[in-house]
Amino acid sequence: MVTKNSDSKESWNRLGVIDSLSAGFRFLGGRLELLAIPVVLDLLLWLAPHFSIATMTTDLAGWYRTMSAVEGMPADASLMTQQVAESVEMFGGDFNLLASLVSSTLLHVPSLMVNGVQASSMPVVEVTTPAEAFVLWLVFSLVGLLIGVVYLGLLARRLPIGGGATLTIGEFMTSIIRQWLQVIAFVVIVILVLLMIYIPLSVGVSLLALVSPALGSFLAVASGSLSLLLFFYLYFATAGIVMDNLSAPEALKRSIRVVRTNFLATLGFVTVSTLIGLGISLLMLQLADVAPWAVTPAILLNAYVGVGLSMAMLIFYRTRYLASDAELVR
Repeated sequence: MVTKNSDSKESWNRLGVIDSLSAGFRFLGGRLELLAIPVVLDLLLWLAPHFSIATMTTDLAGWYRTMSAVEGMPADASLMTQQVAESVEMFGGDFNLLASLVSSTLLHVPSLMVNGVQASSMPVVEVTTPAEAFVLWLVFSLVGLLIGVVYLGLLARRLPIGGGATLTIGEFMTSIIRQWLQVIAFVVIVILVLLMIYIPLSVGVSLLALVSPALGSFLAVASGSLSLLLFFYLYFATAGIVMDNLSAPEALKRSIRVVRTNFLATLGFVTVSTLIGLGISLLMLQLADVAPWAVTPAILLNAYVGVGLSMAMLIFYRTRYLASDAELVR
């Protein structure tokens, strides 16, 4: 179990999946103020104007439909092009640029409204040019990363192993800015690594597909699995940046080390916590569809479970790291 002696690394034991989840919800307890950020974000996505890119995607879908009707195009290719057009149009109708304020994947901010399941009564803001859409997405994403760092930082301050509990408000805000910049650096590093991997890989797969389409398709699927494996090994990078005030490169190394030394346990934790989060979200979406009055309780319940899972992730990461570090010291 977790002890309260945060100065002694030897006093920490590796917590299992269930123990970490239990500890996360126990430390959350009745601290409902920790739900403020995800709840406010969900209310914003529900009530604020929808920043829509439907105009652009409708034009793009129209271009695909025109291509599908080109004389001489094979029937299979024409059908596939029409399906792409429908997918693009559907994506544009549902996508809200404001959802970029929620950093669920990187910083584990829970959200029920991120997919725009409830229409706002406010007028829709139509984004009509790619440049405008990119700028808005970039601004919202950067602000979302800052919000996510504040969110994880507040959770970490509530844990006896979280670090930063003794910081003053000024010191905490200074550390938040530094950590935000490090998270941005982490994102840039990951993007560069993916480009370095996938640009030559995509060229190789394309050339191979000309020789052997079956082998080319297999390698294309395998390359997708490579991305999943990469993100799995980097699962704790942002936790390291926020909890331990690490630089982006240091956080990358530590996350890889923690996952490598606790591979099966980490796989179990990620699987169980993801299933719990998805299950609760699906239930709350069903509740939110009952009536407008049910949306707020659904948001609150989803936020409570999501914050508990985030706390559990921080506890799992920190205890696993401290236990491994203590073993190296011995």
